[in-house]
Amino acid sequence: MITLSTFQEYLSTTKLQSTTARRSVDNEARYLQTLLTGLPSQTHEAQAERLEEILKCLQAVDMEEEQRLKLTACVIEAAEQLIVALRQHYIYETAAFSEAQMAYVPQVRSLYYLIIMIYDGVIQREMTSSIHPDKSATKNGWQRYFNHEKRASAVLAPAIYQSLLMYQKLLGEAALCYQKPSSYLWSKINQLYYLAHQQRLTLMSLSAHTLTQRADSIHRLYCQLCLHSLLNVRAMRRPNILLVQRLLPEWAEHLLATIEPESETRVFVNLKDNQPPTYLTAHSCINPYEDRYECLFIELTPMITYLQARRQALIKEGREAVACAMLNKVIMTLTYRYLQPQLTLPTKYSSKQDDVVIGGFNDMHYRVSQGCSFTRLIVANELPEAYRPHYDTHQLPTNTHTRLNAETFDGNDTLSLFRILRLRTEPASMPVDRQPPTRTGQFDSSPLPTDADIQHDTSHKTRDECVAAPVPLQIMRLFLLCRAETATTLDCSIGLTRWVNADGATPEIEWQVLGNNPVACGIRVDGDDTRDRHFVPAFIMGKDEQLQTEASLIVPTAHFQVDDRVIMRINQQQMPLRLGRRLLMTDEFSQYEVLRL
Repeated sequence: MITLSTFQEYLSTTKLQSTTARRSVDNEARYLQTLLTGLPSQTHEAQAERLEEILKCLQAVDMEEEQRLKLTACVIEAAEQLIVALRQHYIYETAAFSEAQMAYVPQVRSLYYLIIMIYDGVIQREMTSSIHPDKSATKNGWQRYFNHEKRASAVLAPAIYQSLLMYQKLLGEAALCYQKPSSYLWSKINQLYYLAHQQRLTLMSLSAHTLTQRADSIHRLYCQLCLHSLLNVRAMRRPNILLVQRLLPEWAEHLLATIEPESETRVFVNLKDNQPPTYLTAHSCINPYEDRYECLFIELTPMITYLQARRQALIKEGREAVACAMLNKVIMTLTYRYLQPQLTLPTKYSSKQDDVVIGGFNDMHYRVSQGCSFTRLIVANELPEAYRPHYDTHQLPTNTHTRLNAETFDGNDTLSLFRILRLRTEPASMPVDRQPPTRTGQFDSSPLPTDADIQHDTSHKTRDECVAAPVPLQIMRLFLLCRAETATTLDCSIGLTRWVNADGATPEIEWQVLGNNPVACGIRVDGDDTRDRHFVPAFIMGKDEQLQTEASLIVPTAHFQVDDRVIMRINQQQMPLRLGRRLLMTDEFSQYEVLRL
């Protein structure tokens, strides 16, 4: 198998034309077809070995580059079938990959590396021949110019496009493994786009020259790569990562990216650097607006406008499901990070406190009710059968309790809605009666590996083989931050993760305060419609003068709608309310303004 270090070493060498005796093109095609025909009947290991042999042969054999591209396309089709089968072992895992699952990833990456190596050779030879043309070629200047243009369209552009496509797949694999992509990959990605820009190939439609399922041009494909990075997908749950990767072609069509800035956007890529797109701040290494830098400027507003329109269309159609929640998450993430960045207190100059973070809607509800199950909280046994909850919240067995410790840098009296907390990697002891319960599969508190671990733990594993765990607090994740508590009071805040910086020693979370000291309650629909009327757990939060927030209600998503009449219940007391405008919506919860009737 090819590792990242082998791949990097190969790409740093000059590719000369092979001295292997040139065989008949027809013989090559027939021989290759014979090899590929028998692959499905072999084991996955045998298929991978045979495909790698074929790909290495295509690197070295002496043939016309157009024919090399055609044969490589045939091999890619066979390789993709194997890759799909290998990925089934791990892409649907919700927690950190096991060692067995992670064992499939290097083979997938190896095939992508080998394919890129073929295209890299094609690109190097094409660029060399354009600088040192064959003396036997025609001496007619105009004809030589048009021949070069035609060859660039037929060979160079497809090779760059397919290389970028394989890099996109490598970045996708890194995201699924919750690993930071190597800066070397981004250096090659940026180099390829800059080369295409120099050769005036970025906007050329390639549908007539190569298979273009993801995008019809190099520029559109590069925009997808940039958007994948800007979305901070490593801070998402794995199912959401897969969904984002599937929707990228549609979204990126509405991304505006130009060499000459058309607005005062702060999002840019330095095409001569090894970094993905970034946001311009006072701490940025360069000023991309200076003429000496070759940068691509990215304007997100047109795409945000499209996503908002798409979201409204889904709402009108009554399809407020996973797709709508994902659109809302993407809109809020991009707006928060790049269009309307919020000021947070610098951790360096803030006081530090040790707190506890609890995730999972039902576990949060159990903790806020101070250990009272939902059915006890609303005295469910006194309710008619139609109103009784379908499920309960309760304390799990002690040995399954987990907690997530965090350092916060501001108190609950801070005026800012946006704050920072830092997750700790080490577990800490806690009295049994204070341990926050956690639903299995809802809140992953696995040890948090750092990017430094991935880069420097080379004793027995390569970077590609290291196992990384999902960040416990993903983007747009609801959580409960618990501070000092006594037997009768609970000082806590409900927060929402807005951004995750996972590249440091410990993950740093930028979060939004939704409310302080919420009250646990039960909510059901009231009225004459035919919807289910059972009570579900909810949080009621009063008006907060410091945060400048109105009274609101947080409920599980998909249970309620704007203008619903609802009944709130605590113990045996009930109160009729009406839901006002929706403030937030994710696939986990919705927040509504609440009005008393």
